[in-house]
Formats: sequence, structure tokens, C-alpha cells
Amino acid sequence: MEISSMFDRSVSRTPQRDAIVDVAAGERLTYSDLAEEVSAIAAGLEDLGIEPGDRVALCMANRPEHTSVFLATQKLGAVAVSFNFRLPADDIDYHLEDSTPAVFLFDDLSRESVERAQVQGGLECGTVVHVGPDTPEFAVPFDELRREPTTSESPSLGPEDPSVILYTSGTTGDPKGIPISREATVSRALSNSLGQGYYLRETMLGVMPLYHTVGLHGIFCSMMATSGTYLCMPEFNPELAVKAIDSEGVTALHEAPTIFQHLLNADAMGDTSGDSVETIAYSGAPMSTTLFEAVDETFEPDRFTNIYGNTETYDPLEFVDLRTVDEPTVAGNSHTFHRTKIVELDSRDPNAEVAAGTEGELVVHTDSPASFTEYLNKPEETRNAVIDGWYFTGDAAYERADGNVIITGRADDLIISGGENIHPSEVEDVLAGHEAVTEVGVVGVADDEWGEIVKAYVSGDATAEELDEWCLEHDGLADFKRPREYEFVGKLPRNPSGKLMRYQLRDEDE
Repeated sequence: MEISSMFDRSVSRTPQRDAIVDVAAGERLTYSDLAEEVSAIAAGLEDLGIEPGDRVALCMANRPEHTSVFLATQKLGAVAVSFNFRLPADDIDYHLEDSTPAVFLFDDLSRESVERAQVQGGLECGTVVHVGPDTPEFAVPFDELRREPTTSESPSLGPEDPSVILYTSGTTGDPKGIPISREATVSRALSNSLGQGYYLRETMLGVMPLYHTVGLHGIFCSMMATSGTYLCMPEFNPELAVKAIDSEGVTALHEAPTIFQHLLNADAMGDTSGDSVETIAYSGAPMSTTLFEAVDETFEPDRFTNIYGNTETYDPLEFVDLRTVDEPTVAGNSHTFHRTKIVELDSRDPNAEVAAGTEGELVVHTDSPASFTEYLNKPEETRNAVIDGWYFTGDAAYERADGNVIITGRADDLIISGGENIHPSEVEDVLAGHEAVTEVGVVGVADDEWGEIVKAYVSGDATAEELDEWCLEHDGLADFKRPREYEFVGKLPRNPSGKLMRYQLRDEDE
């Protein structure tokens, strides 16, 4: 079973249903339309010499061309290499040198950086294809890529052959290419479909970027495998997104907490019922209790889950409806596809399990069909991350009495003040409850007396005095966890999946 054959079944099952809708441009492609486009692009890639196993890099936003090229690579048995279209020129060079694609496609949102990379030393790839008007001289216009479809036989490939290469989000500043097999691509799509209860003909808002596994596998591939409709937006527009929820009858939302905050703040939300939304999931970062309650009250979904995961192993914990537990950060127990356990922090020993209620590091076995096996061109990093088959996530966690797991944050984000452990997320959750706080990020900064103290970076209209009083009055926050320093900023640094890039905040204090 491959994602291309599952897409073919959707084409046969619902040829006239909308497969792709570009919310901004108003463009619609039925499954029949999309199948024709995919075949034409696949023929064009073949004319460029693309064979099974060859790599095709995509540096594009969430747009119809991105979806059709991805499906064309899967049809040919080629490997799609997706990376962030917002990367600067040096990073584009790095990704191309690391992945060595035979074809490289980019759009106007990445054009400036791509042109700068071309001028600096040329692009380390084969044919360059541009999506958009006024194609530069070094590239081929996308419209010229299409060819008359051929009737060539489907390639003979094994489940372990790569389907796509995605790059880590770089929250540690070191992106790594992660080959994901054809079997894992299907497993990831089915994991979301089955775990979230996505049935045939769902409609999802595709804000999560297609160069991340949630956006690609959890949303796009899930929809293509089940005759769903994928609503894409090359550039996120909260007002347009909110209007589309009603006008397109969106049934499922899976977004980062920061995206939900933007949706709730949109003026159009006042005229939106959201009645069509049945399922909501969030991932990428912790969601504060205040935001969780606001989203739940606004949409009143049948199911609301926190999906924990990573590019390497996808979603190793089962999906739990957060209304059945007492914390919006509950991430569930071991998923059907995975084996997980929690081991001693900093032990690097997969056998050093800790008791329930004791914090440790979450590790996930790589024998799951959804898991990766290695980093691209980085054997040493692979050996450091995978020990005796167990992938060390770097995430601190503990198991509750009911068997559900709470992710407390990155293990290296832990603040130790006067010998006491403080998790940034617990302080952030309290501060986020203040009505004048838009977003908040907490880090530890060096202190001669305490070793580290808590510092909060805050976006919003609150003052340090107001927030300090708020923390003092909050019964759930011990005094030693209260921020001793505040810095007010316009916005916090986040990667495209919504994760707070905490290391950038720490770097500012060094």
C-alpha cells in the first residue's frame, strides 16, 4: 500500500469532489482534475530524467502546485524533499547540498533567497523550476513542466524505500534531513485518520506547512487517502481562514496553538458559527488552559486532542479527548503503532526506566512502521539519537496514575533555581492566563545566588508589576517559580510549526 495508490482510490471513489481548494485564489481542483495534473507533471519529471529513487526538492508554500508535485513524485517512485520556503540563501544552499536533488522547484515566496543563493555560487541541483510569473533566466517555468501523460508501469519499490525527506524544525539550530519510507508515509496518514476519527469526505484547513510531517502526512496525505478536501493557503490569513471554516464547511482543524490564537482574534470570528467543526487537534507547542477553554467554547467540537510527536517517530502517543482528563497538556499513552517508555534524565540508557509519576526522558522504539531509521548523511547524529533501537526524543515527561503521559518540555529547557526544578511550561501557563498577555516564553538566566532565575519574555499590554502580582496571587505557582525578570517584546520567535525557539531567547541573554 502506498499513498499514490490510496490517492488513486479516492479519485475512483469521488472523482467530482473537491480535492484541493486554494482559499486565497479561489482555485478548485476536483479529484479528477488533480489526477490529470499529477499525471501531466509526472510525465514532465520523467522527461527531465527523473527515475525511482531520484530526489525532487520543493521550496514552496502550501499551494496547489506543491500538492500536485508531491503526488507526482510518489507516482514515479521518486523522493520528495520538502523544506522551508522562508529559509535564507545560505540555508537553501545547505539543504540542496545535503539532499542533492535532480530537480528543484521554488515559488515567489522563496524567490529572493533562491536568487541570492544562485548569485552567491549557483544552486547545487539539476533542473530548476519556478512556480509563478516572470521566471528568472536560470529556471524553467512551471507551466513548461507539464507533458502529455504516459502509460508507463508503476515502479516496483519496497516499503522501506524513501518517500520523502523532511528536515527537523531546527529548534536546536541544527536541521537534519530525515528520510521517511513509503510504508511510514502511509502509516502516518492512517495514524491521523484512524486516531482522530477522520472518515471519508472530511474537509481540513491546511495551515500547517507541507514541509513538516503534520502538515504533509497528518493533514494532506490523510485527506488524499480518504477522499477529503484540503484547503490550502500560500500565506496564512486569519480573516480568510475563519471565513473559509464556514463557507467551505471545515470539519476538522489541526493547528499550532499560536494559529488558534490568531483565529480567535480575527474580526471575522464574530460572524462565524464554526458549527461544521467536529474534530480539533493541536500540536507543535503546549496550549495554555486559557486558550484551550476559549477554543473549546468557540467551536464546541466532538473531539479535542493534543497530538504529541516529532519528525523522527511521528505520533508515538495515542490521542486522548482532553475533555475526559483534567489537563490540556495530556498527550495519551503508547500509540498502537509504537512502543514508548520513560527513562532517567541524562542516563542515555533505554533500560533505566523510572516509576510512574517520576520525570524522565521519553524514548520511542524505531520498530514502528511510522518511524524513521536514520538521519540523512549524519551517521554520528543517528548513533547519538538511537540507542539499541530506542530514539531519545529529548523531551521530559512523566506518566500519570491513569497511564497518560504529560510532556513537561524539552529536557534541556529545565530551569534549576536554588536546586529546585522549574519547567518553563508551568510558568507560561500561569502568565498566559492574564488577559493582557498575548504570548509568553520563559527561560532560565544565570544568577550568582540561585544558579538560575526565571525570566519571562512577554508580548502584550501587561506591565511587570501586574504580572508579578498575578503570579503571587496564583495558588498553582510556587513562589520560587515566579519570574524575577521580565522583558516585553513585539512577538516571540517561533518556527513555522508554532514551536517556541527558546534557544533564541537564551542566546539574547548570553
